[in-house]
Amino acid sequence: MISRSWLGRWLVFCVPAMISAAVWTQAEEYPLGPDSQFNPSVPHGTVTKHTFTTTSTSLFPGTHRDYWVYVPRQYSPTKPPCLMVFQDGGGYVSTNGSFRAPIVFDNLIARGEMPVTVGVFINPGVLPSAQGTNALPRYNRSYEYDGLGDRYARFLAEEFLPEVRKSIHFTDDPNGRAIAGASSGAIAVFWL
Repeated sequence: MISRSWLGRWLVFCVPAMISAAVWTQAEEYPLGPDSQFNPSVPHGTVTKHTFTTTSTSLFPGTHRDYWVYVPRQYSPTKPPCLMVFQDGGGYVSTNGSFRAPIVFDNLIARGEMPVTVGVFINPGVLPSAQGTNALPRYNRSYEYDGLGDRYARFLAEEFLPEVRKSIHFTDDPNGRAIAGASSGAIAVFWL
């Protein structure tokens, strides 16, 4: 029996994945449907940008991250809306990118095809350089999203969402909550 080296085993698993990725990236871009197009006749929600900085006792100490909150026009504090959290939020919140989540939410909520839902779009944390301005910061995406276990889930539940809740109410019902992510963001969603 022939034993394979570590490199040989790596090639057996990685080369097909790299070929698949190359073919996938050459495919045509997915065309956006009508739900992803701005519709001037529907009520439009608002998107506000924020920064969340953790403390030294955080699960991800010393990090800061940008996040955006989408609040639909139909929002009423007397009836807590559903909640959807997006990993790599900056890519999803854009109204001219590949996802356009606020536009999709506006259109689906206006037609009654989805409940009134607050969108929270969170980017991974960034840790400033310990060497000052002459060095690059550390980007925590892989550490947060790809780290197996409950750390990121606990961060969202115990630190981040309570901060968001200070300015906007949303449901406590698990059936009214959703989470999304792609690539490493999808790994985080799987563990959540």
